[in-house]
Formats: sequence, structure tokens, C-alpha cells
Amino acid sequence: MPDPAGGAVAYRLVHETEYRYETPADNAWQLAHLEPRACAWQSVDAHRVDIEPAPDERGASTDFFGNPVLRFALTRPHTQLLVRASSRVTVRARAPAPGADSPPWERVVRAFDDGDPALRFELAQFLVASPQVPTLPTGARVARTEFVPGRPWLDALVGLARHIHRDFEFDPVATTVSTPVTAVIDARRGVCQDFAHLMICCLRSIGLPARYVSGYILTTPRPGQPRLAGADASHAWVSAWCPGLGWVDCDPTNGKLADTEFVTLAWGREYADVTPLRGVVRGGGRQRLDVRVTLEPAP
Repeated sequence: MPDPAGGAVAYRLVHETEYRYETPADNAWQLAHLEPRACAWQSVDAHRVDIEPAPDERGASTDFFGNPVLRFALTRPHTQLLVRASSRVTVRARAPAPGADSPPWERVVRAFDDGDPALRFELAQFLVASPQVPTLPTGARVARTEFVPGRPWLDALVGLARHIHRDFEFDPVATTVSTPVTAVIDARRGVCQDFAHLMICCLRSIGLPARYVSGYILTTPRPGQPRLAGADASHAWVSAWCPGLGWVDCDPTNGKLADTEFVTLAWGREYADVTPLRGVVRGGGRQRLDVRVTLEPAP
């Protein structure tokens, strides 16, 4: 429940992924990003992953970006696979205050050229193009609708998120996980993954570091108002860096800064770095996938 003193919210989270196979699958090797990330604004109070049937091999580790990773394998025939991740997390307020000071965005482009080598390395990997997020002239043109000369970085960042929210339509059937950014720009429609990739493309294309964040969003709309897009499902948004403010999370799907209603799962360069569950299955024929997410304030 909300903590008036610290601006913190406790959540109960259940993420279920179920595969059903047309014929028995002989083997399966899976990698999961399903444990919420512990960070400065989020603590993981409890977490477990139940797998049916029980895997023959299982191990936990940390990936290149510092995200918890679970690897498991099934080496006997099975016709379905259920992975249930249950967590309890506490999220503290982190969004900059409305109207918070930030330097002109052009100064941020040059800010990481000097200074701490570890910071330069961290930022450099989120500045260059990645397989799903190229740097593009069209991305730079979209960015410059908001990143005009001399505009404060934070103001322009929120403006770009609102621009994407306003000018691109949320459409759950318009794209797939492999739809390129160029197709999203042309169609002007997609889902949270697409809009996060688009915003990252825009920022990187004008020299600003940005990373992809996966997680969940809880919304409680006012009477008569629709819920925000992405609720009750895996969500994705953007984290961008600015000196003095550090990493600031912003959600282009809903045109707003991310704060206590967002639960962070993992971050990387793009969706492929933090896919909730992916792997290789031998056999099985055609498969059916069902994903169910429940996120609610913890009692």
C-alpha cells in the first residue's frame, strides 16, 4: 500500500507463461528474465519461479547488464510447459519533480565525452545502434520535433514521449516482436515495445544515450476514464541519461514519466536483451502460447 512518508508502494506480481505443444516436445532449453531488478528505487521483498513439469537442470546468474537470469532445461518429452513467477516488490518515487531543472539538451550530448571512464563505458553501449534499434535520419527528424535548439533536456524528453503517444496509435495486432522501427514509423501504430524502440532510436539518432526497460505498469483510472495502455501485461518504456538527474524513465506509450506505478523487471539495449522467456524447443510441432500477468498493490 502507499507509504505517505516515503512515497513507496508495495506490489504483488504474478507472471505466468504457458506453452502447449501439438505433439510432445523432446527437449527444451529456456532463459528467463522474470525476477524484478533490485535497484535504488526498487527492492525485491520475495521472489520465486515455479516450473511444471519440473526441469532437469536449473541455475541462476546475472547477465551483462546486471539483470537476474534464470536458465533451465527439460530433457524428457512434455506436451506443455508452465512457468509461474511470483514476486513482491516495493517501489519508491523516483521521477523528477515537474519543472525540474535540466541543461539544454545539446549540452547533454557532449556531457559524457569527459569524466569517469566507467560512466563513459556505461553510456556508450546505450548510444550506438543495436540490432533492433538502428540510428536513422528519420529517427532524428522525429526527435527534433521536440529537441529544438536550447530546449531543456527533461522538457524535450517528456515532449517526445507525448509526441509519440499523440501521433502513434496503440494497436496490439499491427506488429510482432520482430517488426523494425522503420515499419513502425511508416505505419504510425504498434505496442509498447515498438514505441520504446522508436523513442530510443530517436534519442540515439541525435546523440543521446537511452536504454530499453521491461516491466509492468499498474493504473487506476478516474471514473469514466480508460486504463493506460499496457496494464495487466508486460510493459516497456525508456530510460534516458542526463547529468545531475542520472537515468530518468519515461513511457512513450502513455506519454508520461515513469514513477511508482511502474515495476522494473530488467533493462538492456533493446527487447531482445531482456525477453521475459525465450529458448529452444526440439519437437512439439505447432505451439500455443498464453501469458497472464497480475499486478496489484500488496495487502
